[in-house]
Amino acid sequence: MTTEHPKNGREVARRWLSFLIGGQQLPLETRLLNSVCLIAIFIMVFNIPFNYFLGLETTSVIFVVFTGLIGVAYYLGRFRQRLVPGVIMASSAGILLFSVNYFFSAGVRGASLLSFLLSFILIIIMSPKRLYGLWLVLFLLVGIGLLLVEYHYPQTIMVTYADSEAQFVDMGVAYATGIFVCFFGLAYLKEAYNRERRSAERKSIELAKMNDEKLKLFSIISHDLQAPLSSLHSYVRLVASDRLTPDERKQVESGLANALHGSQEMLSNMLVWSQSQLSGFRLALVRNNIQQVLKPVIDVQKIYAHQKDISLEADIDDSLHALVDRDMLQLIVRNLVANAIKFTLPAGRIRVTGMRVGEECELVVADNGIGIDEEQQAELFSLKTRSTYGTNNERGIGLGLFLCNEYAHAFKGTLTFESEKGKGTTFRLRLPVAD
Repeated sequence: MTTEHPKNGREVARRWLSFLIGGQQLPLETRLLNSVCLIAIFIMVFNIPFNYFLGLETTSVIFVVFTGLIGVAYYLGRFRQRLVPGVIMASSAGILLFSVNYFFSAGVRGASLLSFLLSFILIIIMSPKRLYGLWLVLFLLVGIGLLLVEYHYPQTIMVTYADSEAQFVDMGVAYATGIFVCFFGLAYLKEAYNRERRSAERKSIELAKMNDEKLKLFSIISHDLQAPLSSLHSYVRLVASDRLTPDERKQVESGLANALHGSQEMLSNMLVWSQSQLSGFRLALVRNNIQQVLKPVIDVQKIYAHQKDISLEADIDDSLHALVDRDMLQLIVRNLVANAIKFTLPAGRIRVTGMRVGEECELVVADNGIGIDEEQQAELFSLKTRSTYGTNNERGIGLGLFLCNEYAHAFKGTLTFESEKGKGTTFRLRLPVAD
């Protein structure tokens, strides 16, 4: 015989409660409506037989009808997500049925007014703020009206208690029920409020942090764009003045080409990132042959690698297929290879491989470059950017690696790396295989 661990039992109970009330996808007010309806149904199910055995058969019947109406209100809130109709139905049913029950359960000498007050508290807890005034006026008018009717027409009130002991029992149970319901209802409301407040504070902190990172990012970009544009302007002026020798012109052109290439990469990444911020990631995940997708990217990067006298080799299984967005996969590999070129010394080596590993496609970009400092590794995939310089003074801000990691997760894949200072870096991109 196996016994369930208490922690597992609590987890099961929590999941069931979350299902009955509705998860975080539902608005707080809708979850409050569902909670109050569940509490009311529990109370009614208890009170139906209780009142029957006390001799209050009519009250039991009224509670049966009320339970059915509350069930409909719960259905509207939980499964149809229609808050206002659910609240109006539950509240109207409570006012109507408790008003009728007032005349069949000894009026002011019974528990009806106490139950009426309890229902008002529950309705205020679950109701939207714009309906507060309506319920306040209705409950005041109905409560005072019932007292006036009993005062002027006492014969309309039926005392159906079997004896005084039954009356005291009914009052005591109604009072105890009210205490427990108010306690749990208000405790849930306070907890829900605190949870929403903590969530809002956490989001506010994250938003402020992201805003600071974006401001820093724009500051770095504006600074890093200034240098190549200034160089281009100076070069144009020198060409116009015709004061450069052929060797000087060739040297300046080479440096300017490298600077503009780095700026082009940075602007391309910036454009992709900006689009994702405005409209979110829009991926077209289809089955693609990885070798065919990456061949044009690697061919272009070989040109830049050759300019630094770096060997760039590729060995990708031509039968390898994965479920990816073609453009975004090219962006990831282009950034990884470009980074490898940037931080590899002349005469270095870069190798791009692709193979199937179990149910995943693994792409590896490995270099024997200068490696990554340990203090930078923890924030490599974040927006905590700063200008970095490659082995040929190439500038970068780290936005490309941030995008690589974001798109890897969008593909339901992973991007990891290993790096050792002075020995090189290896990035591993794993994606689901498409058979």
